[in-house]
Amino acid sequence: MIVTCPSCSTRYKMDPTRFGSAGRRVRCAKCTHVWTQMPPDDLPKPVRPPEPPPLPADVPDDVPRVVSPALVQAARDETRRALLEERGLREELGPLAEPEPARGLRAGWLVLVMVVTTLAISGVLARDAVVRAWPPAERLYALVGIDAARLGEGLTIKVVEHRRDVEGSKAVLIIKGEVTNNSDGVRDVPRLKASLRSHGGDNLSSWTFATAQARLLPGETAPFVTRIENPSTDASALNIDFTISGR
Repeated sequence: MIVTCPSCSTRYKMDPTRFGSAGRRVRCAKCTHVWTQMPPDDLPKPVRPPEPPPLPADVPDDVPRVVSPALVQAARDETRRALLEERGLREELGPLAEPEPARGLRAGWLVLVMVVTTLAISGVLARDAVVRAWPPAERLYALVGIDAARLGEGLTIKVVEHRRDVEGSKAVLIIKGEVTNNSDGVRDVPRLKASLRSHGGDNLSSWTFATAQARLLPGETAPFVTRIENPSTDASALNIDFTISGR
């Protein structure tokens, strides 16, 4: 049975047998409105058991009378109801049943879940762009299990030429290469980081630079040229990789 508060229209699921045949005073758990709730019209009426036949007049008074258990329970219920009314007590609907959720509320939660899911998917798909725009986002993605190691996925780096030259009084190391999009989709080209290392693997110097194009179509190639003045004479290895850092 669905019971509706006449004041705030909050709905409750109730057992119709709890209202008895004469109704019951209840209170709304939401707005505290009190009213008398009658049972539904189709609720079966309780059948009163037949009264026991009167004892013969010649039966002594000390002979125990047989009393129906149903009559005893009915008397107890009536006594309890009278006491509650006398003390001004009312039973709330809240502890008896939970309010039935409104359809509009369920629809609102469904829309909220869809919006949050869409934002989460968008954040995953745009991870590389977010990390490039705000490098600290790399740690946030790592915390939720989205590895930023996919930076530059689908792109390959190729060093075409590197040579030492002299410009004025300075020694210059000139590096030329290209980045190629080997994937089936459009790819943004991250910044590149060049590092000079010693024979023992120590990092002697590093710097970042960008390619001539920031975005590549499938199969397209972007050239790059970078240089460093007065490179260390101990440098024996050159490494170029993608980076999210601007340094």
